[in-house]
Amino acid sequence: MAIFIFNKQETKIKIVTKEDKLVRKKLLIVSFAFALLLGLAVSSAAQGNCTEDRSIRSVTKARAGNFETVTFDVQSDDPDYEVRTEKPPFQEYGEDKAIHIKGPHYKSVYFKSVIWTCNIVEKLKASTSNIAAVRNIEQFEGYVNYIVGYKKRGSYVGTTKTTHGGRTKIVVKFKR
Repeated sequence: MAIFIFNKQETKIKIVTKEDKLVRKKLLIVSFAFALLLGLAVSSAAQGNCTEDRSIRSVTKARAGNFETVTFDVQSDDPDYEVRTEKPPFQEYGEDKAIHIKGPHYKSVYFKSVIWTCNIVEKLKASTSNIAAVRNIEQFEGYVNYIVGYKKRGSYVGTTKTTHGGRTKIVVKFKR
């Protein structure tokens, strides 16, 4: 089947075939997908890594000797936070559905009055035998809450805070 198009500027008749329509559709779909990806890239770049005052720059999981740690690097001399024992069920902020976090025991590291509109860099790939999971379950309106799931009861050692040059490192420590 062919469609005839008459163009007044040119005294030609152009035949548009099904193949032409298919090519145009494919080009339109590819163009739309490219525009969507570009828009997503721009919006994610707008929400950059945390570097402002009162922001959590990074969260790192590590092991050294007989200990395993979760370290929070905060851009503040005196961050407002608390570490407490938690029990499931856990929910991400604004969600009704409970989420599963690995480990039978849990510590919550809850930060108040922090910049929450940026991306916290998470370096959680280190192999640990006791720390089963580290998960951000709340990052909204000045609050950030991380849950640390761990396997061994009584292995929580404590928390240390070190401040230097306007930055504070909060280390949550566990025995292996």
